[in-house]
Amino acid sequence: MIALFGLLVVIVLSVVVRIGAIALELTGLSRDVAAFQAQSAFSGVGFTTSESEFIASHPVRRRIVRILTFLLLLSPLP
Repeated sequence: MIALFGLLVVIVLSVVVRIGAIALELTGLSRDVAAFQAQSAFSGVGFTTSESEFIASHPVRRRIVRILTFLLLLSPLP
């Protein structure tokens, strides 16, 4: 039962990051950059310097990254 719960948590977290990547992609970022930035925002590891300017200069991208970062705080993972 615990393994099933763990699997469901991983699947839900993966879907959240994928939705964030798609949202960033819809703002004009390339697929690779959007996926990396979504994963970085959700995991809380930060951004690379040149790519962070793409995020910070666009209000919709900032909102998406802010939501992903907030969801990190709510996630059940340590």
